[in-house]
Amino acid sequence: MAAKYLTIAREIKKRIISQRYPASSPLPDQFALAAEFQTSRMTIQQAIRQLIVEGLIYTRQGQGTFVRKNFLQLSQWDLPGSDYFGATKTWAHLGKVSSQVVRFELRFPTAKEQSSLLINADAPVYDFVRLRLLNDEPMSLDATVMPVNLVPGLNKTHLESSVFQYVETLGLKIMGSYRVVRAIKPGDLEQQHLVCEASDPVLEVEQVIYLEDGTPLEYAHCHYRYDHGGIVIVNNG
Repeated sequence: MAAKYLTIAREIKKRIISQRYPASSPLPDQFALAAEFQTSRMTIQQAIRQLIVEGLIYTRQGQGTFVRKNFLQLSQWDLPGSDYFGATKTWAHLGKVSSQVVRFELRFPTAKEQSSLLINADAPVYDFVRLRLLNDEPMSLDATVMPVNLVPGLNKTHLESSVFQYVETLGLKIMGSYRVVRAIKPGDLEQQHLVCEASDPVLEVEQVIYLEDGTPLEYAHCHYRYDHGGIVIVNNG
């Protein structure tokens, strides 16, 4: 589960993109935001700092906090590199997020999957591939492996909507992710579903998603069109 300041930062970002908070206009003051989100001013300040680092807003001494004029010129489908909320939450502010199931089967894990998910060879896993679309435009092709014992009852309906929403109904909370990002050449599936050529580069994100107790929930390879954004790394150190 994301820290409260990150949840607030995402909501403010959604309002900026929808132009509820117009460019060059001041945001509500920190006391008003703290009252609305029922939190402390310190938490609001953390959310504001997060959005400043991401390049969405800036402050003027004694005048308040403002939305950058050029924010909407930036790529709005870039992905956070340090955490993961699922495509449904990540892109929800941009329009309709949908999924097409390319493959869904049950099998035993490979040696690499056993190591990544900390499971034994005889622990069955779901193996599914989904095409993720934003406003009916192909965005990513995701190949995911998930232990059956952690997410019993997973079915095609869940895959077509939001797997993470179903995970939450089971009382499981996601803590974060470990990601490796690289460029690859597209295979036949990528060329078919992402509508790209054999010579087009594809951004691959190999990742393990962890629950709050440190248990690996999924091991996945997510492939993105090269012209549909990148990975945003925010360093608050």
